[in-house]
This record gives sequence, C-alpha cells and structure tokens, in this order.
Amino acid sequence: MKTQEAISLSDDLINWTDKSIDGIDLPSETRFRLAGACLDVALEHHKAIILLIKHRLYGSAFAMVRPLFESYVRGVWLHRCASDSDINRFTADKLNYSFGKLIQDVETLPGFDVGTLSKVKSSAWSAMNSYTHSGLLQVTRRNTASSIEPNYTEDEILEIIQNVNTFSLFIVMGTANLAGNEPLMKAVLEKVEILNKGSN
Repeated sequence: MKTQEAISLSDDLINWTDKSIDGIDLPSETRFRLAGACLDVALEHHKAIILLIKHRLYGSAFAMVRPLFESYVRGVWLHRCASDSDINRFTADKLNYSFGKLIQDVETLPGFDVGTLSKVKSSAWSAMNSYTHSGLLQVTRRNTASSIEPNYTEDEILEIIQNVNTFSLFIVMGTANLAGNEPLMKAVLEKVEILNKGSN
C-alpha cells in the first residue's frame, strides 16, 4: 500500500467514524462526560495526524501519536477503572497516577486482559517519547545528506497511518461502550475486519 492510498482509506474511516458517533447519547454523570471527552480528544488527534501527513508535516504527525494513545487509555480508565474518589481528584486536577498504572488497571478488564496496551507501551513508548519531545528519532529524521528537512521513509509513514487508524476504531469502541450502544460495537468489529483486509 502506498501513502496516498493509505490516506484515502483514512479519510473514509474518519467519515465513517464521524457518522457513527454523531448524536450518540452518553449518560450525563461526570465519569461519562470526562471519559467521553478524552475519547473525543483522541479522535481529534487521529484526524490531526492524517491531516498533517496529507500536508507532509510528518514530524508533527509523528509527535501526535503519543497524545492519541494517552487520551484513549485515560478515557477507558476514567470510564471503567477510576473510583469515585479518583474522579473527584481528576476534576480537581490532582490525579497523579503514572500512565503505566492506568494501563495496568485497564488490563484487568475483560477484552483488555490480553495485554495489547502494555505491549504497545513496551515496544513503542520510547519511540513515541522521542518523536513527541524532539529526541534522537525525531531529530535524525530532519537530516538529509545535504540539508535539514523532513526525511521520513514511506514505510515509517505507512506504519503510523495504520497504527492510528487501528486506534481510532478502539476509540469508537470505547465510545460505544460508554453509550451502551451494542449495534455500534458490532459495527466497529465489522470495520476492523474490513480495515485488516484493506491493509493486507
């Protein structure tokens, strides 16, 4: 798959996502509002990453992957793991659990207990940090033999696109779970199959 084809697939996915969650009803309790806001931020990050890649702003696109991942995990954690006192601390901006603890808590839940999130963190966290904080991986991709300019391979760009597209479906599933919307949950699973076929 080439970059332009992957971008086109991403645009289709974004359109599907927007239509799928438009007008979705969420409970009004604080827990659900906070979790829903985190998931909404994560979806916006997905759109931003694809838009940045379209405009060949690859460094900024790569830097957004970590915030997307964190927003998703935080949204699931607030919805399904946080105690009432945790919610109160979050609303006071005094919740200071490590991101590793959030993942550990989420992975006690059915469906998350296969350890996918911790595997992503273990394998990609250092790279995410490097791209987000202008570390070595980011800086070395600003250099060519003769100048300082973006220098990212197509394989690297495709990997980012495929990863964030997959996470966008996780995010929609989290939103469907928040709403208790079983038809949307089923639709997400069907979309995962289609996406997997399209990337092969």
